[in-house]
Amino acid sequence: MGFSVQLSDFELMRRVADGDQQAFSTLLDRHSKMVLNLSYRIVLSRDDAEDLCQEVFERLWTQAPTWRDDAKLTTWLHRVTSNLALNYSQRVQQRHVYDDGLVEFIVDSAVSDEPVNEDENTAVLDALKALPDNQRAVMAFRFYQDTSVKDIAKIMGLSAKAVESLIGRAKQQLKARLGGRE
Repeated sequence: MGFSVQLSDFELMRRVADGDQQAFSTLLDRHSKMVLNLSYRIVLSRDDAEDLCQEVFERLWTQAPTWRDDAKLTTWLHRVTSNLALNYSQRVQQRHVYDDGLVEFIVDSAVSDEPVNEDENTAVLDALKALPDNQRAVMAFRFYQDTSVKDIAKIMGLSAKAVESLIGRAKQQLKARLGGRE
């Protein structure tokens, strides 16, 4: 049975806490793309991002009975996703499959207005791999999820000033690694 009225995340979480699988499916449909995209932007691997997305929603299911009414679901999802992805990135060193859209976006937004060619793709991928995980994470939140600095700070447990600093250092490092093009 589907929900005929658009239920809030809050109401859906109450239903999930009672074991309602349809409510869980609705939350999954509503938020899985965001969780998957954010995971991918941090770990830079489709397979790993899919595994992390599944783990995020497994945690949502198991933690639903203890859900606090004052918590915003999207903030919780961002926090859990970024923590799992950052921990995974720090724990595992492996080859990654990169998305050309990611490369083009980074080049376009952080470095250059010129079209991307194969040599630039390789350079951008190397620059992204060289970024510390926390810098890659704030870039993912800021530029892919269009998350405010204040919200990134809340999600990552940092001050707004620290987030701005991480973004600035990430941009500087990308520019330096990609030849300092503006």
